[in-house]
Amino acid sequence: MNAIETKVDEIFAKYMEEQYFAGGVCFVKQNDEDLLVKAYGNRNNATNEEMTIETIFDLASVTKIVTATIILMMITDKKLALEDTLGSKLSEVKENKVLAPITIKMLLTHSSGLKAWEPFYTYTSSQSFFSILESIELEHKEEKAVVYSDLNYILLGEVIKAYFNDSLQGILEKELIAKLQLPKLSYGPLLNESVAATEFGNQIEMKMCHSRGRRFDNWRDTDKPILGEVNDGNAFYFFEGQSGHAGLFGTIEDLVKIAQVYLKGGIVGSKRLIDSQLIKQSMQNIVENRGLGWHSSDPFPIGFGHTGFTGTSVWVVPEKELQVVILTNRLHVQQPKNSNPFRREIHEGILKTLF
Repeated sequence: MNAIETKVDEIFAKYMEEQYFAGGVCFVKQNDEDLLVKAYGNRNNATNEEMTIETIFDLASVTKIVTATIILMMITDKKLALEDTLGSKLSEVKENKVLAPITIKMLLTHSSGLKAWEPFYTYTSSQSFFSILESIELEHKEEKAVVYSDLNYILLGEVIKAYFNDSLQGILEKELIAKLQLPKLSYGPLLNESVAATEFGNQIEMKMCHSRGRRFDNWRDTDKPILGEVNDGNAFYFFEGQSGHAGLFGTIEDLVKIAQVYLKGGIVGSKRLIDSQLIKQSMQNIVENRGLGWHSSDPFPIGFGHTGFTGTSVWVVPEKELQVVILTNRLHVQQPKNSNPFRREIHEGILKTLF
């Protein structure tokens, strides 16, 4: 057992005992050497199934990194530009005074001025996404430039769909899965697969809607864990499982291969997938702590990463040739807790052990 494994084992055991999650998988790679690939605990407490390194996870907002990757590939191929506006790419919003001038770069960096969240599924089924956007207050009221917003990446997903005239799943298969040989990356639902369970119904979003005075009558059963369906309410109830902000499922191997694109300057094998300058920009603080998809704030002590609501995260430190992927089922407990203390302790422990 190496020093990294000893440290990670210790931290996983501590947080599992405190019921931060039922189980998880951790991957650590540095200088092209796999230092740790290990599974812990259970993927589903209801059936007592053990976690494995092949377990598929609801990636939640780590989906945004995949969306950003496809956008950067489109920019590399001159299909899109950072300064292109939504009005020029989506005919549905070209007359909308708030949305039309927003650029691709603003969406990628969460500096668009759009509000953080809207439960689209609480509207009548006859209303489309774009008709709802016309009827609601879109802008946030905060003074800071960056407000992390699902709307930014939902709209990036719509830009991708409009260009390719296909579903996000179809685009994903042709543009990313085939090129990177990603074994399990897919939008759901996933049936008869080894998937980590998530929340017992959408209890957290139920509270979020209640606090906003929003009503919804089709919630999933709170007595059963969500399994093979995306946890995120908007992705599941409104976007039929496929959105630019959430909805993807994948394994640790899938995320390792995507992170490797950024560590290798946009090159996969002998082919350039993303322009090297875009790769650099993606991991720079362009607006506050945001790059093109990635961010440099907590729980990442250095470098850039992204987290997901279900307990997922990916962290890349290019100057140290380091990547760490942590996937947990942190919602699959009685009282879900914030995962950042756990992630931070793992990241800092790895840095101290290696450097």
